[in-house]
Amino acid sequence: MSKITSAVVGTLTLVALAACSESKLVVVDLNAPDQGRALQSAGDVENMLVGQYRVIWNETQGYVVGLEDQTECLGMESSTGLGNGESGKYCGIPRTPVDNSINNPSNNEKYNPYLYLYQAARSVAVALNQMDSKGFTFIPADPMEFARDQAFGWMELGVALGNVALVYDSGAIVRPTDDLSSAAPPYVGADSLMTVALADLDSALFYGAQNPTQGANGWSAAPNTWINGWTPSQAGFLQLAHSWKARLRAGVARTPAERAAVNWSAVITDAQAGITSDFILQSTTGSPNWAYNPSEMAQGTTWTQMWQYMVGMADTSGGYSNYLSNIVANGVFLVVTPDKRFPAGIDRPTQNANSTPPNPYPYIQNHVPAQDVTVSPEQTSQYNIWRFEANMAAGQNGPVPEITKAEMNGLIAEGYIRANNIAAALPYINATRVPAGLPALTMTDTTTRVPGTNGVAGGLGCVPRVPAPPNYTSSVCGNVWEAMKWEKRLETMYTHWGAWWIDGRGWGDLPIGSVLEYPTPYQELQTRVLPIYSTSRLAPTKGNYGL
Repeated sequence: MSKITSAVVGTLTLVALAACSESKLVVVDLNAPDQGRALQSAGDVENMLVGQYRVIWNETQGYVVGLEDQTECLGMESSTGLGNGESGKYCGIPRTPVDNSINNPSNNEKYNPYLYLYQAARSVAVALNQMDSKGFTFIPADPMEFARDQAFGWMELGVALGNVALVYDSGAIVRPTDDLSSAAPPYVGADSLMTVALADLDSALFYGAQNPTQGANGWSAAPNTWINGWTPSQAGFLQLAHSWKARLRAGVARTPAERAAVNWSAVITDAQAGITSDFILQSTTGSPNWAYNPSEMAQGTTWTQMWQYMVGMADTSGGYSNYLSNIVANGVFLVVTPDKRFPAGIDRPTQNANSTPPNPYPYIQNHVPAQDVTVSPEQTSQYNIWRFEANMAAGQNGPVPEITKAEMNGLIAEGYIRANNIAAALPYINATRVPAGLPALTMTDTTTRVPGTNGVAGGLGCVPRVPAPPNYTSSVCGNVWEAMKWEKRLETMYTHWGAWWIDGRGWGDLPIGSVLEYPTPYQELQTRVLPIYSTSRLAPTKGNYGL
């Protein structure tokens, strides 16, 4: 009885309905948002789906202005006196609470990660919804490609929500099934949001494990533009998803008590099933942009330097204890160490000369005196990050790590130490410690001190040395716990946002008053008609190192 015909005239679609003697003209506004029309083909959906990893990368490690500089300051990973994004403000001792007032000086830095991570999450959710929608055909002859794209999408969704939960106190649960016309997505605390993110990564692993034969349009056909420079394989994808689970599950903890309560057995399982070597992508400028923000730290001390309080733990000359005895009076000192990640030498000119481009060492440069910049005595040093100098020299173009094997090793070692299985932890610590020129660990408990360069446990030549309680005016050799932390810090510095801050808050190392999480940006609170507040949680006591 009825017949449907259509014609497109300019921006109008005319649909004529003929039914008996009645006709009706319907005009559709093509400028109005229409998910179904915008995502009509499998290619449309796939392009939207796989493009979101770049959004996540650019906000957490790339070129979009965000919280990376502030969190590096908070974690004592980097020091600066600059006002860029209020970084210098959050480096200082005593600590400064977060200002979340309307139009605060760094409101873009605080809001952008939240905004772009949710942009990625919502885009992925829309694409996944379209893939599962009734009547939508996604290359019906190729279920392998469907499973592969589902896997990639669920990983992106979990990583986006997980990164929000790492940094902010609350967030929205974004689902492919959301009906945004009826209600806003539920708003929950970081722990609950992380639970959802980990479940999304489980979905990614489920879909990623499908079709192990890898047909012509499966993993073998995935282009290297989804994650720049990386051609996904099925095995590689599964390893990456497991590594993200390990990082996120351990990192969400804000305090030592919360970190201790983490399911460390699950962390170990995921980390052991994770990457087997550093996960590398290609940093590139231009369009699309995959620039690597940490390489900017190689610009010199006008931009950043390393905290004397932290790099001093490598010193074997006695200088660190002397420094701690009166930080204000003694100030900057030369770090003499066998650790190859530092430049070798017993005087500054020698260390300047040995601050050659990393290959693979040193990671840290002793800059020339002309580059000295004074900030607080805890922060001012002769040292700055050097590991990614080659990327900066190439205009932020070249291979860079997103997740390192050393990070996974650190998580496994921490889990075993917490389970009092020291023997199982040692190989994961020694994996980077020994190549860096430090003696292997052999202890079987958490009280024995690490050996010095002469092999004597507790000797002066030990690395790391840590401030000694109760006064913290001298240093002692660290134990296996401190050795694990040292390796993880040195091997993950500047490799992902908030690396030292996220670990430091869970280990109890941050200075008193340090921000433990960021409040929900005021822009989101305004949208939800909720009260605007500033700092959520601060470190209530001095950290393990006396600050």
